[in-house]
Amino acid sequence: MDRIIRMVMNMLIRKVVNRGVNAGVDLATRGREDTSTTAQRTSTQSTTRNARQLMRAARRFTRF
Repeated sequence: MDRIIRMVMNMLIRKVVNRGVNAGVDLATRGREDTSTTAQRTSTQSTTRNARQLMRAARRFTRF
């Protein structure tokens, strides 16, 4: 029972922290113009996608 409660609490804490970080980033970057070119945006998106895939793979390997 304790494990289930801890698991639910970790999920809630993770969501709250992510929202807080996103809000902070939004406040920090408010009012800035987007001066990146299309090539830069695509490069950034592909880099972000690759980083997310690596994070997922790392989670799978460190799960046990």
